[in-house]
Amino acid sequence: MKNDETKKLSRIRLTSRLVAVALLLSTGTIFADSAPTGNVVEFRMNLRKKGGVVRCGLFTRQGWLKKPTSTDIARATGKSAICVFKQIPKGTYGVSAFHDENENGELDTNVVGYPLEDYCASNNARNMFSAPSFDDAKFTYKGGQKRLEALMK
Repeated sequence: MKNDETKKLSRIRLTSRLVAVALLLSTGTIFADSAPTGNVVEFRMNLRKKGGVVRCGLFTRQGWLKKPTSTDIARATGKSAICVFKQIPKGTYGVSAFHDENENGELDTNVVGYPLEDYCASNNARNMFSAPSFDDAKFTYKGGQKRLEALMK
């Protein structure tokens, strides 16, 4: 009788270990799947303020600042935020982003249209009295993973 109980206990321990190993392996797979792979453009912005979200758009020349090819929203919880654009085909693009501090979905402006919330574009493109031009913000994307960085101001 004692021998049967020992065998049963050994099977339970073995099953528990197998379940634990399976859970560890599946958790690793989940984390691996959440990491960007394939044709990805990452846009990291250094922020001056915390709070709200950063809204980003990836644009072609034809859609510059009007019709994004891809969009992303990143929480602005620290000194930087990263927008990730996935499954992007090769081409020439520009990125534009703004820090939506009050999360109203808009770039807030004053009565003459000057932005009250920080914004930026790829290549740190910026114009004094108008939005950055596509030619100043453009970059060539050849596939794979591309990392860009800009200063939000």
